[in-house]
Amino acid sequence: MNYAVILAGGVGSRFWPFSRELEPKQFMRLIGEESLLQSTFKRLKGIVTPKNTFIITNDIYFYELLNQIKGYGIPEGNIILEPEGKNTAPAIGLCAKLISKLDKNATLIVLPADHYIKGLFNFKRAIKNAIEAARNDLLVTIGIKPNKPSTAYGYIKIKSKVKSQKSKVYSVEKFLEKPGLDKAKKYLKDKSFFWNSGMFIWKADIFLGEVKKYLPDLFKRLDSIKSVNDIKKIWPKIKSISVDYGIMEHSKKIALIPANFYWTDLGSWDALAEILPKDKKGNITNSDTLNVDSQGVCVFSRGNRLVSTIGVNNMVIADTPDALLVCDRNRTQDVKQLVERLKTLKRKEHQVHLTERRPWGSFTVLQEGPGFKIKLIELAPKKRLSLQRHKNRAEHWVVVSGMAKTTRAGKVSFVRSNESVYIPKGRKHRLENPLRIPLKIVEVQTGAYLEEDDIERFEDDFKR
Repeated sequence: MNYAVILAGGVGSRFWPFSRELEPKQFMRLIGEESLLQSTFKRLKGIVTPKNTFIITNDIYFYELLNQIKGYGIPEGNIILEPEGKNTAPAIGLCAKLISKLDKNATLIVLPADHYIKGLFNFKRAIKNAIEAARNDLLVTIGIKPNKPSTAYGYIKIKSKVKSQKSKVYSVEKFLEKPGLDKAKKYLKDKSFFWNSGMFIWKADIFLGEVKKYLPDLFKRLDSIKSVNDIKKIWPKIKSISVDYGIMEHSKKIALIPANFYWTDLGSWDALAEILPKDKKGNITNSDTLNVDSQGVCVFSRGNRLVSTIGVNNMVIADTPDALLVCDRNRTQDVKQLVERLKTLKRKEHQVHLTERRPWGSFTVLQEGPGFKIKLIELAPKKRLSLQRHKNRAEHWVVVSGMAKTTRAGKVSFVRSNESVYIPKGRKHRLENPLRIPLKIVEVQTGAYLEEDDIERFEDDFKR
């Protein structure tokens, strides 16, 4: 039987400042009304059933994933959580191990969650051909024919057509790392080179056999995982390694099927700019923008302000309420380096937006200064925050819309629109939305320390 394994643990740091560590690229709606992850679910319709669709991600994204899978029929139990990212070989190996316990004859379709594909019919045909090839114990990858000398992708060199296959299936000579520009130009001219798409199709038992052969320590660790309850105990002992480097560069069972559909891994702002409509001067805008004598300018905005340019060329401008990126389009791959610097400097802009999403809803920091912070809190219907208290701050809640159910020192009260309630420092309290409509409150915090780690939880619906 066919199973999908969707890799959804990456951060997508090259899409900063839109993507953040706690709100990564795969959950964003970059094109259309669905997130990239949801588009991946939709793409598999007719190939894999929702009950056979598994998603592996970091455990910090669990509640966001629950929101993402609503309406797609994917069981909550199909979410596999990594305590920390260990790259693709351990992630795929873990899924292969767990799925093979359910079905020893499972065929896995491994897909990253952040690709953009156009030409759905041809995509499905390529996957079905790959499934057919995988039945002959091959590890099959989908190769993309290069249309430019890209240094952003790894490459695959093919040898000859596999004669036993009805469709175009080629044996693989070798996998190659991301090249410099001179090598990429040579690869473009040579018809035996393809981009490595990161899409793989194989039998679970065949893949695990190759893991045993080429990554014996990983196989040993995975083999000791008998259920999802063992993952947290075993995972710290596993070494981080990519499936390309650990398996695909060594295995003698690799085959490639050329893609005849449009594909991009949306690895950078410039990759997104390639697929969006442009005006006569090559400018792209998704917001309130005014360009004067500018060409090849891509403006992406999450704010409400006007973005204006005069006489600039070949730039990406990405604007959010707390961070602005201005970048040469030829250097969008280097955004990752910028994010690494933000981490080194311990800047919170790499991790969260001003609006932070939570399992119960979200909050937005409206203003802050010495001794105070003002937030807009939006609590989803029938949700509640933890029973908690703060050592260093007091809070004043003003209900903007809806009705709040509050608990203060064990006493329950209901607070309606335009009414308020005060929570002294050190007092146990809880905020709850008892209605079927969103609750919005303005929270004013005062005190010497106002960070999010000043929370002592006593009861929590989300087990934090």
